[in-house]
Amino acid sequence: MIRDKIAFIVVPLTLLALAPAAGPLLAGSHEGHQHHPQVATAAPAEQTPAFAAMPDPGKKVSIGNGGYLIYSFDRQPKMGTVILKVAAYTKDGKRDTSLEILADCGMPSMRGAHETGDQPCRLSRKGDYLLPVNIVMPGDWEIRLTVKKNNQAVFRGSHRFEV
Repeated sequence: MIRDKIAFIVVPLTLLALAPAAGPLLAGSHEGHQHHPQVATAAPAEQTPAFAAMPDPGKKVSIGNGGYLIYSFDRQPKMGTVILKVAAYTKDGKRDTSLEILADCGMPSMRGAHETGDQPCRLSRKGDYLLPVNIVMPGDWEIRLTVKKNNQAVFRGSHRFEV
């Protein structure tokens, strides 16, 4: 019975003797980590801008404030390089060369594989916005246009086509 009482006291004392040595190891795993109740903070969601479906090439596309554009390709899109041509007009029907037009081309069925990212269209002497588009494989393709005025997006549109 005395032996049981000694064992009862010795075992806990042995554990206490080990605690200082193990303490820093255990404490180190929590070092710098203070436990506070989690506060739900909404991280700003990266929003993908919406692109309106545009009519077929050669047709008027309203870009707001009475302005419009007409886009086309230099030839039927097929493997290789085609030139995207965009003509922008004011509500009076005059050429508008004050815009910044960006185009992104890719395959919707393979998002991220062939996207070009926003590429600036270059303004020609005739007042057309031009961009070479490289079609690298057959399938479904999409051209997305972003029209900016004074550094603000005023229109976003897309057109899907098959190669």
